[in-house]
Amino acid sequence: MRVSLHVTAALTLLLAACAAPQVRPPGAIRKVVVVVGSRMDSLPASTYREDMMGEGNPRTVLVSQTEAVLRERGFEVMGTRISPAPAPSTEEVVALISDNQAEAAVVVVLAWVDASAINAMGQAQVVLDTGVVSPSGELSWRNETHTVVNIGMFQAQTDWRSYLRKAVMEAVRAVP
Repeated sequence: MRVSLHVTAALTLLLAACAAPQVRPPGAIRKVVVVVGSRMDSLPASTYREDMMGEGNPRTVLVSQTEAVLRERGFEVMGTRISPAPAPSTEEVVALISDNQAEAAVVVVLAWVDASAINAMGQAQVVLDTGVVSPSGELSWRNETHTVVNIGMFQAQTDWRSYLRKAVMEAVRAVP
């Protein structure tokens, strides 16, 4: 009896993990480009790889995680751009939409990170500004998220970017 219960639970988890991406409702924006920016040039770093190899750049985490969450939600990501500016310009966003024949752009800007309590409490605070821009340059949706991310102590010591990934997932899941 217990074996079949464990097998059923494992099978349920496996099917949930392998589930197909969500399907966008009719009439909803489907084809998007991703544009990211950051008011911070680097994340608070604590590892050799992040310090010396440049893996503390928040823009790379923003773009990869935003793209992954959007695809999971049924969006078709037509292109991506990492803006060298703290916040991408409207012209930059509109040009990327046009070049990739997208319906809109999802723009994510990292505004602020406080990781001072990451080693002591496994907690970081992240502020992200997320928006959807139309091909004409109009801001059709905007959301500023203030996320307090809790991660395990081991993860806090080995993967400092995990708190940023979790904050991006929460912010991008709110995109209509």
